[in-house]
Amino acid sequence: MRWSCLALLAVVGLGQGCRKASPAAGHVAPATSAVELGVLPSRPEAVAHADHLAVQGSKSGGERGAALTLTAAELRARLWRLEGREADALEAVELYRGVEQSGAPSACDARLDRALLEGELRADPAETYRAVYQTRVAHPKTPCAKRAGNVLDALAAFRPLPNVLAELERKVGSPDGATSDGGASAATVKHDPAGPVVVPTLAGAVPKGPVRITRIEKYGAKDAARVVVFINQPATFDVGFIGRQDGRGPRLYVDVDKAKYKGALEMNVGGLVERVRIGKHKSATRVVLDLTTDVYRKVFYLPEPFRLVIDVSKTPPQQLAQGAEASRTIHRVVLDPGHGGHDPGAIGPSGLREKDVTLDIAHRAAPLIARELGVATLLTRDSDDFIPLDERAARANAFKADLFVSIHCNASEDENGHGVMTFVLDESRDQGALRVAARENAASPAAAAELANALSQVADASSTARSVHFAELLQRAASASLQPKYQNVSDHGVKRAGFYVLAGARMPAVLFETSFISNPVEESRLNTGDYRQKLADSVVNAIRAYREGR
Repeated sequence: MRWSCLALLAVVGLGQGCRKASPAAGHVAPATSAVELGVLPSRPEAVAHADHLAVQGSKSGGERGAALTLTAAELRARLWRLEGREADALEAVELYRGVEQSGAPSACDARLDRALLEGELRADPAETYRAVYQTRVAHPKTPCAKRAGNVLDALAAFRPLPNVLAELERKVGSPDGATSDGGASAATVKHDPAGPVVVPTLAGAVPKGPVRITRIEKYGAKDAARVVVFINQPATFDVGFIGRQDGRGPRLYVDVDKAKYKGALEMNVGGLVERVRIGKHKSATRVVLDLTTDVYRKVFYLPEPFRLVIDVSKTPPQQLAQGAEASRTIHRVVLDPGHGGHDPGAIGPSGLREKDVTLDIAHRAAPLIARELGVATLLTRDSDDFIPLDERAARANAFKADLFVSIHCNASEDENGHGVMTFVLDESRDQGALRVAARENAASPAAAAELANALSQVADASSTARSVHFAELLQRAASASLQPKYQNVSDHGVKRAGFYVLAGARMPAVLFETSFISNPVEESRLNTGDYRQKLADSVVNAIRAYREGR
């Protein structure tokens, strides 16, 4: 069910909380402007206009830049309400967030509009009430506070208890809304000029027995690096940063509470991370990354097995998002053939192995991408090797990829399962999607759900929107390539779930389930060069369409 802003407020009969889009300050709209008259041109024109405004807003900065960006967000939101493409809504959310962070006078309006739009996406008026309430608390003396009050009046039936409202007010009053109750369920986030470390809340992390760091894996390159800290069970952790001082370079650290560690106390990495050091700090074990320069950072956890992932990069996420959206220039693509080595993946009724099919499809697609599109292509594995899931996105980040495509074969206990589907990393209530993620993660469906929930808190909405858009193009390309020759190729569309292999990717990233290897008919097709070539063509054509702005 999709709720519009008006439908959300119509719960109690008020639609005045929804604003009409208006021309940006300093932007002269013609008399027939779609923004002014409420009539949008064709989708390509509207998207191009929104993108142009967003780019100009980014270049202009200040109040004018915020106004241009706000208009771009409003156009995207209107496209979502007219056509129902979730990618438009997610793009609008990210643009609204950019206006919020600018500190311009329109920040309150942007925050309120984002709250309403996210309420539509979630179809959750109770959550919308909380978000709007925090907006009014954060901007009490602005004109839009009255508009927020009207929305709250309309949603009064969903008003939470006073203690919940008090907690919401406290969060608004603390830096970045972070809680500070000292409980065992939260990770502390400390900020510095080089950019925030973003850590999702870890709920219910009550250790059952001794906490041990079992191993530390590292992957370093000149533009990006990843360090993964494996822990024997869920644990609470703090994240901090120490800038340059006393001739020493910057350091990023993670304190794992009450953890023990036996192993090498120092290991060289290379690239952005000179070395990793491990030692005791009060009651915690501290993992320190000695950095060679100031970097942008993201820290998050993955379940089953529990581990902390520390990503560092030279490029700020917002620049990646703006640059890719502005031009959709595709210079580098990473293809990730699923499984490999000792991990065969799913095995078909006659013994066909997923790892062999995915590698062959990648080998067929890569030269076409290079020859036809002039795009550099990296394979995460070029032979029958095992590459840890945590390392695959790290390789894409280090390669500075513009797209990441993980190639897989689907499987089901029901041998009649058939068709093509593409996944993006996001929250999901779809039990079928969670089962697919659990199989690919070699973990439980609950772990896939936890991963998606955790990463949704650190996800870049713009990147998610672009992932969804590319996934839609890939689904259409696969249908166009396969259906003229092969019968009963079902298009299952774009799905969402928590896939480890997509976690931390700093570019649009999808997982392509090419067909069901568990289905005897589709297994026999996957065993032919023609079918594999058509799947490879699908990947190439989707990349071409994405680059051309379709």
